[in-house]
Amino acid sequence: MIAVTGANGHLGSRLLPELAAQGPVRALVRSERAANAVRGSNPGAAVEVRVVDYADAGDLAGALSGCTAVVHLVGIIKETAGNRYRDAHEAACTALVEGAQRAGVRRVVYLSILGAAVDSANACLASRGAAERIVLDSTLESVVIRVPMVLGEGDFAAAALAARARRGFNLVLRGASLEQPIMPGTW
Repeated sequence: MIAVTGANGHLGSRLLPELAAQGPVRALVRSERAANAVRGSNPGAAVEVRVVDYADAGDLAGALSGCTAVVHLVGIIKETAGNRYRDAHEAACTALVEGAQRAGVRRVVYLSILGAAVDSANACLASRGAAERIVLDSTLESVVIRVPMVLGEGDFAAAALAARARRGFNLVLRGASLEQPIMPGTW
């Protein structure tokens, strides 16, 4: 069985049906509201949903029991007072690795972001880089996949990019941020 953390997110919600078509999958989410959303989106599919605390290795070990692999999709691109990079990336990966080892999981796939590096001046990218090291330095078979920032329908970043794409003129103050709408006709 494969487990997916962050199973209710933009990527997780698309990955679950693909994995469930191949066999049972366990969706790990952080709230009952998210669990209900996953259940509602996958009726009749071989998806088992568990609510976990991503910072609790014991909780994760129990939820990962019987799984051979885990796809870790948890992460943030913007900090808030209650959701810090260190907690969302590094603490979650530390607990995941420990929980996976206790549960006998063999493989971890960690989804990171392009530009992640422990020495980055960008706090998010530095935290992602540190999280990658936690996974890669563990005793688990692991792979890190770096993707560009993932935008999905209904999130703030996608709405902001769509609004900019609709304008005839844009002023870019963050020249290092490369953003391009892929399907402008759909805005």
